[in-house]
Amino acid sequence: MTTQAALYCRVSTDEQAREGFSVAAQRDRLLAFCQAQGWAVADIYQDEGWSGAKLDRPALARLREDARQKRFDVVLVWKVDRFSRKVANLATLVDELDRNGVAFRSVTEPFDTTHAAGRAFLQMLGVFAELERENIRERAKLGIRKRVESGLLHGRPAPIGYRNTARGVWEIVPEEAAVVRWIVDQYLAGRGALRVAQQLKSGQVEGLSSQVIQEQFGAPKLTSVVDRIRWIVTNPVYAGYAPLGDELHPGRHEAIIDQEAWSRLQDVIERRRPMPHRSHTSHYLLSHRIYCGECGSPMYGRREPPRRPEGRWREYYVCSHSSCVQGRAGRCGNWGIDRERAESEVVAALRRLALTGLPPARENPALDELQQRRRQMAAALDGVERRRRNLFRALEEAPDLEEDVLGRLRELSDEQRRLTTDLAAIEREIRSGGASVSPEEVAALLQDIPRILEAADPDQLRELVRIFVRRVIVHPRGYRRGGRRLDPKQVPKQVTVEFHPL
Repeated sequence: MTTQAALYCRVSTDEQAREGFSVAAQRDRLLAFCQAQGWAVADIYQDEGWSGAKLDRPALARLREDARQKRFDVVLVWKVDRFSRKVANLATLVDELDRNGVAFRSVTEPFDTTHAAGRAFLQMLGVFAELERENIRERAKLGIRKRVESGLLHGRPAPIGYRNTARGVWEIVPEEAAVVRWIVDQYLAGRGALRVAQQLKSGQVEGLSSQVIQEQFGAPKLTSVVDRIRWIVTNPVYAGYAPLGDELHPGRHEAIIDQEAWSRLQDVIERRRPMPHRSHTSHYLLSHRIYCGECGSPMYGRREPPRRPEGRWREYYVCSHSSCVQGRAGRCGNWGIDRERAESEVVAALRRLALTGLPPARENPALDELQQRRRQMAAALDGVERRRRNLFRALEEAPDLEEDVLGRLRELSDEQRRLTTDLAAIEREIRSGGASVSPEEVAALLQDIPRILEAADPDQLRELVRIFVRRVIVHPRGYRRGGRRLDPKQVPKQVTVEFHPL
């Protein structure tokens, strides 16, 4: 009975460019070998542009399935490293073929896996294949490093603000660079990524090319534009650097953002990083601090267009469960409050606080809440670590699960880092008595409140609210006047400001 052979060919683009031994050339050699041996070709499996270090190759997956179906007697390759460049994967594949009664042969490397010496020789070939792969990676890394250290940017297309040139050095596109500088200016003025994205999506930005804005930011969703803006303001390329991981090297391209502005921008981003959600970057000063006195729900910022062409936009803090908002089936009759009125009440309360100071609290509910959050987060961290240990154990027992397990391990590692960072922040708050700053810093800030309020810096105002204000409660004071029902926006409101206890 004629031996049925499965021919497997693989090449990555780097190897093909370097060695010139393409998939077609491998296939011709394998067909000639089968003809000389008198073997029949059951099928040809080709993976072009796939790394030999991984098992998730489409043609290899099809070959493994056909081997389980016993559709051929032998797998033939040009060299062992075409099948796998990793010793553990090679051993897994050969064992799997052996269990299915399928032999494994190489045209250029004589070995016989039916006895121990042949299997040992095969393992040695796998070791050298893996060593060659690691050498290739090291040479590639060295080449990339030399390129970046010389000021060239590696492995990335030109972003907004630049275009490629024939000599490999990016040059500035003036219309696009103006958009990048405008985004940076907005960040430095205290506006967050969401606010900037909304302005770009509206297309109503004076002094900028509407065509560039439409091409770059018109089609994507708002969330995608927000992510892109955050990428722009943290990309060192715009400051004239050529990045390599965490390293920054002077680039040959011209900077769009000068060094001084770049440093201030990174300081702003660093100050915002530990802040919860949008309370630090929102256009609204009381974001995540203001609540409805009627139903206890959070209130959010809302803008309404003018009723007349010459009018102006009005801004409010609106109850999230208000039934007075058009198109919403809410359960609360409290519309909300004018934004200027609410924020002026809080600023006035901060001025009084600077004169009277914070009275000492006999109990601190915020600290109890932090203790509870710390216990929950520590339990979650233990759970993540336990799942990671289980996955490591599964990987040792079943090496063929490597790709799936490694993907899950990466996810758990990211979650572990996030939980560790959050837990460290909570520990710092607990050590300072539930406040985000120490009592000494609070005393200094109390003395500095009048100057900060006079300067009206958005970032510093938000920081004051975050540190001192626990919550702002808006109570409606009667929905009727003189027997008639008032318009929801005209209902008088009482604003109560509660401060964090010390």
